[in-house]
Amino acid sequence: MNTTMHEPTVNKGRYFILFSMCWLWLVSTSVQAQLPTPVNPTSGAPNGNYLAFMEGWTGDAVDYIALAISGAGFLWVGWILLSKFNEARSSNDPDWGSVGLTAVIAGALLAIVSFFLNEAVGII
Repeated sequence: MNTTMHEPTVNKGRYFILFSMCWLWLVSTSVQAQLPTPVNPTSGAPNGNYLAFMEGWTGDAVDYIALAISGAGFLWVGWILLSKFNEARSSNDPDWGSVGLTAVIAGALLAIVSFFLNEAVGII
């Protein structure tokens, strides 16, 4: 093997580790300086009362979960109605009554689910 073609071996691993450690230290100090302060929940929380703080955020989380359930139900009903409409449109003997009946039943179910979710949010 010709040794003139190879560079002399320098311990590059130590330099890489040292550079990585310095870079992580600089990044971590700049990130720590920019941490946000916690925001009080909508029900409010006195200073230092962490139990009230967590209860307030749990109540807010329930509101968001109820909103997500309502949104998912709306999308699901919309998908069902679109598939029913496409089925009636593509058939030779369309049954538009079933499309209308599906729309009425789905709308009533969405109203009932929204009512119950609204009542459940008020409990917590």
